[in-house]
Amino acid sequence: MLVNRSPSDCTEVTPDCPVTGSIYGYAPNIAASYAFTIIFGLCALIQFIQIIKWRMWSFGIAVILGAISEVIGYIGRIILHGNAYSSAGFETQICTLTMAPAFWSAAIYLTLKHEVNVLGPKFSPLKAKWYPYIFVTCDLISLSLQGAGGGLAATATTSQGSAVGSNVMMAGIVWQVATLSVFGGLSVMFFLRVRKTPKYQFSAEAQKVWESGRFWFFCSGIVVCFVMTFARCVYRIAEMAGGWRNKIMQDEVGFIVFESAMCAVAVAVLCIAHPGYCFKQMRGNTPKSTVEDTVLLEQKTEYNSSHSMA
Repeated sequence: MLVNRSPSDCTEVTPDCPVTGSIYGYAPNIAASYAFTIIFGLCALIQFIQIIKWRMWSFGIAVILGAISEVIGYIGRIILHGNAYSSAGFETQICTLTMAPAFWSAAIYLTLKHEVNVLGPKFSPLKAKWYPYIFVTCDLISLSLQGAGGGLAATATTSQGSAVGSNVMMAGIVWQVATLSVFGGLSVMFFLRVRKTPKYQFSAEAQKVWESGRFWFFCSGIVVCFVMTFARCVYRIAEMAGGWRNKIMQDEVGFIVFESAMCAVAVAVLCIAHPGYCFKQMRGNTPKSTVEDTVLLEQKTEYNSSHSMA
């Protein structure tokens, strides 16, 4: 007579250790895993080519690191397809897939500095140079927490150790959501201020960028990436909040929709709406729309108005 073994004692799928007893409760779909491995691999390659062409190292490297992390994660899921109890497969994917969005979030944070410099520093709640300092630092904190939590969860030998790892990992994701929320709020505040400002107060460069279709295509891509990343993080919080083997964690369709697809869209739009093509001012030697430019324009306008009245 067969006696079912505890999932913690299982190392491979057997009659005593069915797939349903594994952490995810399923063997990851092999077609989906290969498809997303290829998608993120292509995105990494495209970003590398764009780095060579546009020399935008910080932005490109951040996106590439995120895409490569996704590739490694889906290789882990391919391993899990072959053996749902594979510790190597689980450890590989739990760390990399959890951390990956933090990399391209850093790329998003870098863009606002350049938008502020071009459109007008006086419209920004913060000095342009502080955006990467503050938000990339917060991103590194999130990355560290998620990596440490994933490592603890993957190597834990007790349920208590797994719970500690899960909590640390969730703290990192919550921190990432908080960081994204603050960044999103500051971005909206900046663009609303710019929108309300009469265009004669813009520098020539700022007005050119503001009226550029390419620039707004780039901004649309950043918004889509932001929304996809934010929604994915919220999904991950809900997934982790239920503990290991909860209903959300064992729903592969939900994972593919809210994790795989959303991350794929986020990275893809950063390749399609690349700032090297759509926002060339990020390439370096960014011309600034300074307060002095605005003051001179205001003085010129007042001068012309007073003389026309005279």
